[in-house]
Amino acid sequence: MRCVDLTFVVGLGALAAFTEHAARAADVAANLEYRAEPACPAAREFESVVARHLGYSPFRDDAAERVVVQIEASARGLEGRLEWRKAAGALEGERTFPSRTGDCAELVRAMGFALAVQFQLLATGAEPAGPAVPPPTPPAAPVVIASPGPPPASAAPGASTSSGPSLAAGAGASGGLGVSPEATVLGRVFGSATWSHAELELATEISVPSTTRRADGAGFSHQVFLASLAGCGVLSRVGACVVGKIGELRVTGDGVDTPATASGLVLQTGLRLAVTQMLGQRLFLLAHVDTVASLTRGVVTLDAMPVWTTPRVAASFGLDLALRFL
Repeated sequence: MRCVDLTFVVGLGALAAFTEHAARAADVAANLEYRAEPACPAAREFESVVARHLGYSPFRDDAAERVVVQIEASARGLEGRLEWRKAAGALEGERTFPSRTGDCAELVRAMGFALAVQFQLLATGAEPAGPAVPPPTPPAAPVVIASPGPPPASAAPGASTSSGPSLAAGAGASGGLGVSPEATVLGRVFGSATWSHAELELATEISVPSTTRRADGAGFSHQVFLASLAGCGVLSRVGACVVGKIGELRVTGDGVDTPATASGLVLQTGLRLAVTQMLGQRLFLLAHVDTVASLTRGVVTLDAMPVWTTPRVAASFGLDLALRFL
């Protein structure tokens, strides 16, 4: 079910009286400033959504007040923001609209509906009291875009007030340095839960088996198995994370008289920088860079001679393809 998180208060009496007050509503106008992702509808389409609900366009270039509409990509898909600014530029009210589907046309429709209600309530509130008919139910505040009231009793089609996380799963590959004696490739699968500005990720990683040899042909093969947990702060498409990893380094002698297999504990902690690029409503790419410090160290020996010591710092550069479920 597609949904866009909206929170605003609608005066039912004001909605019922809209036709009666249409002439006075035309006096309430604002200058429109519209900024959106390239794949989103253009400004004129947003204006059409608002005008369709009101029966007229409330946007004029010479209006003193200004409405700022901004839609940008976020870790959850898209996020919209409405701002109402006074003539001097002072912020009068604002509202954010997180979208879980990545459908920008749907987000524009929901934001347009909310803004139409805002114009409608402002126009109704500006009318002097009249003795002929009872006044409509007054709004909780002059600017309902910024009203911190309770969850909405009415919302645009396709909207929802759910505050649960957005779930995703994916897989990818990365190049690792400091994981093995040479640069190596790791594959990983992960699952994540994302809120508005926070994310929690659980993943497993396995390196491609590789072999290191001495000049005499003796050597050892090695492979790393890791589980990781990351907690991230998310702003738009960019995430910064604290990462912890635990796993096993497995080493087997190769080309020696008595091959043996040994394993050692791997504990790592560090930081990650990640960037999300949406490919559609639910599919997205995740590029990330991890830098970790090793809390444990191991030494690989051949013929009682050390041939490799695990480094103190490791790094990986990866790209994942993922699907968002909610």
